[in-house]
Amino acid sequence: MLRYGAERAGSTRPALAYYGNHISYGELLAEVHACAAGLRAHGVQRGDFVTIFLPNIPQCVVAVYAVNLIGAVCNMVHPLSTTGETGYAVDLTESKYVLTCEINEAVCSGMDVEIIRCRTPAYFPKTPKGYLMGWVYRRAVRKCLNGENVRKITEWEDLMKEGRAAVAASGVPEMAGAPKDTAVIMYTGGTTGTAKGVMLSNFAVNAVAIQLVVGIGGEEIHAGDGFLAILPMFHAFGLAVTVHTPLSAGLKVALLPRFDAKECAHTILSEKTAYIAGVPAMYERMYREFEGKDLSFIKLIVAGGDSVGGSLINRYNQLLRQGDCKVKFRPGYGLTEACSVCALTADGYRTVPTGCVGIPLMGNRVCTVEPGTTNVLPDGGEGELCLLSDAVMTGYYRNQEATDAVLRRHEDGKLWLHTGDIVKITPTGDICFRSRHKRMVKVNGYNVYPMMIEEVMQTHPDVQEVCAIGIPWKHDTRIKLYVTLKRKMDPAEAERKLIEYAVGRLNRWSIPAAVEIVSALPRTKMEKTDYRALEEMELRKNASR
Repeated sequence: MLRYGAERAGSTRPALAYYGNHISYGELLAEVHACAAGLRAHGVQRGDFVTIFLPNIPQCVVAVYAVNLIGAVCNMVHPLSTTGETGYAVDLTESKYVLTCEINEAVCSGMDVEIIRCRTPAYFPKTPKGYLMGWVYRRAVRKCLNGENVRKITEWEDLMKEGRAAVAASGVPEMAGAPKDTAVIMYTGGTTGTAKGVMLSNFAVNAVAIQLVVGIGGEEIHAGDGFLAILPMFHAFGLAVTVHTPLSAGLKVALLPRFDAKECAHTILSEKTAYIAGVPAMYERMYREFEGKDLSFIKLIVAGGDSVGGSLINRYNQLLRQGDCKVKFRPGYGLTEACSVCALTADGYRTVPTGCVGIPLMGNRVCTVEPGTTNVLPDGGEGELCLLSDAVMTGYYRNQEATDAVLRRHEDGKLWLHTGDIVKITPTGDICFRSRHKRMVKVNGYNVYPMMIEEVMQTHPDVQEVCAIGIPWKHDTRIKLYVTLKRKMDPAEAERKLIEYAVGRLNRWSIPAAVEIVSALPRTKMEKTDYRALEEMELRKNASR
């Protein structure tokens, strides 16, 4: 589909924008072909696993498509993973090749792998500003260590030089692999135990791209429009939605390897990125950067990956109107096991229904079941969301037990993905999110949903961010809020006011028993609020009493 995108855009249109350096579709395809030929010269065969341990830099994009071209599998690992986490992913897949950058090469020391060293400034623009950026970056990482005691270390430039020579001598490598072959391994669930490797096929990744192109405008998408790629490619949301989909449609992908609110907003404004996808925390931090700016070029702005509060939606809709933008802020829903997004709020809503995360994308079917069963509830009654889609994973790599727990055959004979999320489906087809099933809290025997509490408490004028968790309380469980504030307040006064605010807006079992004011909420590697870290902290507090 990259070739289709190149044909649609033309070889001279920009495919990637990286700190002002524009790489055309023709140049990108040439880089992919050289990388594929270079990898093959180094022994990579169809079915091998190549670990891509990189942030969103051009080498990451090139490597993903090159590995796929020769029928190998991309083993996507967070570039800030520890030695243990990286070693687990390498050992699980028996990967013999790892693409690293300056900040993480040393993590691979002692592994039986060939390191392919990708230098972050390699694709900085060849301008005075680009050279200055490179000098500053190299000084910033000068204390980072190289990998030691590995099978081999190859510089990216040398790999590409070998590949170009091979292409000149023998031509472009032929496409290997089949639609149902695994394209990528993505990791999920590491915060609750051993991470599971989600197997996503070529067919699944392409299915999402097609669904999204139809779902976000179809004929309104013009070759050359910009698409922001700040979400990391080691995550399905980043790879499938913000890189593969736009490149399949002939769009320009604006790559950013790390999130900085000012830099990200500057990229959106300077590159005129008409399509923006991100997580709520990202939008919260960028809000002020867009005030008073012309936003008329934006054609789509969506949020997913975490709970999207009504306050954030309303503030961005107001901001977009003031910036002369014709579209509205659109929450969506997805999960790694479904190749990221599987539902998106329909365009044109005057008011997004409370808790709505969208309607299923084209070709997707949903239902609700009694949690832990395959008993389908009538009329979309509140229960566990199940999904039937071409984009669903083929399973967890080397983990049949975990696969069987979530891919379950229903009475219709079809294999449905059990998401573990509690939702209600309205008569209009809207999926209204209630809670992660594992996050549901029992208070005096009643089901209490922390995310619904957060939705309400986020509307308090003094609340910046809020996270609700269940804590032991006498012989039961009660709700505690962790809150960051927009202004300085006495903690005791803030607690009193927030509990008073909850009374009358929440049912009695959802009213918090305690509120703790903090300077910041913990984050996962995907910038989601890490409620599990708060739960673990409360458990330690309780154990020490």
